Amino acid sequence: MKNRAFFLDRDGTLNVDYNFVHTKEEWTWCDGAIESIRWMNENNFKVIVVTNQSGIARERYTEQQVDELHHWVDKELEKQGLHIDLWLMAPHHPEYDIAPHQFPPEDRKPDTGMFEKADARFNIDFSRSYMAGDKLSDLKPAVELGIKPFFIRSRHEKNQDKEWLQKHGIDEFDRLLDAVKTIGE
Repeated sequence: MKNRAFFLDRDGTLNVDYNFVHTKEEWTWCDGAIESIRWMNENNFKVIVVTNQSGIARERYTEQQVDELHHWVDKELEKQGLHIDLWLMAPHHPEYDIAPHQFPPEDRKPDTGMFEKADARFNIDFSRSYMAGDKLSDLKPAVELGIKPFFIRSRHEKNQDKEWLQKHGIDEFDRLLDAVKTIGE
C-alpha cells in the first residue's frame, strides 16, 4: 500500500526565515509547527522536509552545517516523541554554483526531484499527500505532481503571485497548523 506524505518547506513554514538559517542558535519554530508535526505523526503521514538551501552554493555555510542543524532539530523533536521521516535539500543555485552541475539541478524547487526521491524511498501516493510552503516555488511541484498544496504566509508573501494561487485553488494560511486543521473537514 502506498504511503501518504506531508511535504514541508523549511524556512518560513517550519522555522522563522531569518535568511540563511543554518545553526541551532538561529532556529526559531514557527507558531504551531511542532503541533502540526504531532498531528502528522499521529495521522500516519510520512513527514518530509524539502528545502532549497542556496546558502551552500553562495558559500555562506556548508552542507555539513545544515545536516548538523537538521540532526539537532530531530533530537529536539524526539524529546517530545515526534519525528521527521526525511530531510531533503537542494544545496545549489544556478547563479551561484561554483562547479556547475555538481548537484542534480532537478532537485531544486520548483522542479520535482526531491519529491521523486521521497517517492522512491517511501512509495508515496501523491494524490493523498500535502505540501505546505511560503513561496510559489514550493507549491509548483505539488501542483505538477497532484499533491494538495497549502500556501503559508511569511515575509515573502508580498513577492508571490496571488493570481497564480487563485488559479490553482490554493488556500492561504497564516501558519501551518491552520492548514493542517482543515484536513478531513
